[in-house]
Amino acid sequence: MYQGNKYVLQVEEFVTDLLCDLSENLCYHNLKHTKEVVEACKTIASNCSLPASDTEIVIIAAWFHDSGHAVTYFGHEEAGTKIARDFLKKIHYPESKINQVVNCILATHYPPKPQNELQRILCDADMYHLSLDDYESRSFSLRKEIETVTSTEIPKQYWCNKNVEFLKDHCYFTSYGKKVLQFLKEKNLKKYFLLHCNNS
Repeated sequence: MYQGNKYVLQVEEFVTDLLCDLSENLCYHNLKHTKEVVEACKTIASNCSLPASDTEIVIIAAWFHDSGHAVTYFGHEEAGTKIARDFLKKIHYPESKINQVVNCILATHYPPKPQNELQRILCDADMYHLSLDDYESRSFSLRKEIETVTSTEIPKQYWCNKNVEFLKDHCYFTSYGKKVLQFLKEKNLKKYFLLHCNNS
């Protein structure tokens, strides 16, 4: 599994400091989520036999993919690309690699439309949680976050129905996502549906 280098370590330190100052209202899109996406990237990249030089790029993109939340909630991908570009230039990261990092971040904008393997890996890592056992509680954390940020109450049944829709419509892009994560996500879909949508 990829261990990182001087660039990755500098990015990790910078983004960790940045996200530590996020509003407590962000109970889903926070440092914990970013760290999990970074780890998911490492897992998927390893299973896709991605070369170390490309893994470096996608890991850096993972660290920055939600950094824009430090500036804005909606449109955070664009804001994150500016944060990433400014910092990466400051540490003299190669321009060609900066452009790849930026394009990876932009690819995570929903609905994702990844154009290459690096973008596919980051998009799958960002949705890795759909395959986890605690997906249900994560889903309700996201609901709480959106309610707080928008000052709008989201009815529970509406949220549950939208989640089922989302889980059905979502697809993984990498071979690892299709072989491993899709199966686990479908288990969560069945569980979620039984718990929240089959209660008439």
